[in-house]
Amino acid sequence: MPERETPQRWIDRLNTLGPRRSGNDAHRVLIDEVATELTALGYRVERDTHTFERWDAAEDAVSLTIEENPVDVSSAWPYSGETGPTGTTAPLVLLTGRRKAWASAAGRIAVIEVDNVEAPASLLLNSWDGRLPFDAVANPVISSELAGTDLTAAREAGVLGVIAVWRGLADHEARGQYLPFTRPHQGLPAVWVPESEGDRVVAAARRGARATLVLDATRHPDAWMDTVWAVSPGTGPHADESVLVVTHSDGGNAVEENGFIGLLALARDAAAIPHDRTLVFVLVAGHLRIPAVTEHGQATTAWLDAHPELWSPDADGPTAVAGLVIEHLGAKRRRDDAPGTDDGPDAAEPELLYATTREFDALVRAEWRDAAPVKPGALIHLGEGEPLFEKGIPAIALVTGPVSLLAETAHAGVDLDLLARQVDSFRALQRRLADAPDRTAFGTVRRPGRLRKLLAAGRIAWFLLRRARRTR
Repeated sequence: MPERETPQRWIDRLNTLGPRRSGNDAHRVLIDEVATELTALGYRVERDTHTFERWDAAEDAVSLTIEENPVDVSSAWPYSGETGPTGTTAPLVLLTGRRKAWASAAGRIAVIEVDNVEAPASLLLNSWDGRLPFDAVANPVISSELAGTDLTAAREAGVLGVIAVWRGLADHEARGQYLPFTRPHQGLPAVWVPESEGDRVVAAARRGARATLVLDATRHPDAWMDTVWAVSPGTGPHADESVLVVTHSDGGNAVEENGFIGLLALARDAAAIPHDRTLVFVLVAGHLRIPAVTEHGQATTAWLDAHPELWSPDADGPTAVAGLVIEHLGAKRRRDDAPGTDDGPDAAEPELLYATTREFDALVRAEWRDAAPVKPGALIHLGEGEPLFEKGIPAIALVTGPVSLLAETAHAGVDLDLLARQVDSFRALQRRLADAPDRTAFGTVRRPGRLRKLLAAGRIAWFLLRRARRTR
């Protein structure tokens, strides 16, 4: 079908480019190609260039041997550290418990185990109507953060390297996971190994076996990447109000991140049809290297801080009254190379769709098929919608999270029909937001207070404590 041709072309293009680690060649090529598309639609494309030190490790620059026997490595721990080509050779030691006794591993390579925790969805999400789109979540993105592993503390204690063993994550899903992606460079080489190697690695650590860890990563001090944006001026009485349409450009596969497909579709619609409010289309760089662009929040924070004239009521320019954040379109539950994969009725990953005001909850339910919107939890708003929430800009954000979301793979599952339906829904939402006669119909963002945040943090801590007690 013609409506599938452009998305399919872009999905194929993402798979050809390969992982778009922040600032690598593939990432910059995609940014330029999207900018070219916007220019062809008649937009003036603006750029913010971010320079930073990029860390990178090729797949063949990572290896692990124990007593001269090779061990499969799922992925390198991004921005962990470097060993050089000869690697680091030292005895292994097993560290257990949530609070690691790093000092006991001084002069050795520490082995730790990281559970892919199944957590109640209510720990991370909130609801407008008492219901959530799923009861529990078990995603390595969340689990790698909940593990709380501090490589910087390990380095300062004299540890020479860290081997993290996945537990509760299938080997094919562990392959290529670019996690955790939110940390600064930590100066200590670390790798992930799959569960199928776990018992062997743990047993070797218990007996103090010698291992050689190679993480021959390269640091590029003059790396750069561009955030690009374009403005479609409003032509009506509310042209001094803006609607922000946001996605990011970095990602390891054709789900993370394909949101630019939706952004281009909405930009095309705006170029063809006059609209009351001003529309601002933002393709953010740095989602996978947040410390390079901002000290807090997601990468969109950097763009908001740099351009208050396009959203802030305190600046000379349009005031943002709404936002649409487009991420992870058409996400399937499983990778296309997963054993026994089928395209049955449950093939799609349950949508995670935020609405940050009650009014937007009602709007989404009216415009989005089978929608079950959530509101941000007291501590967490996943994805690039978080900065809009923190700035009090009412927004609707799609940030569906399949297990393979952060895996560097050419086999990410994309349902093109679902992608098309989601883009159509975003298009309908954009038209409603651009031309609604009264911004008060969008509602007011109410951010959680200190007490709610403390209670939420306590619930997470209690959940982790109880789980640790059960697994001893």
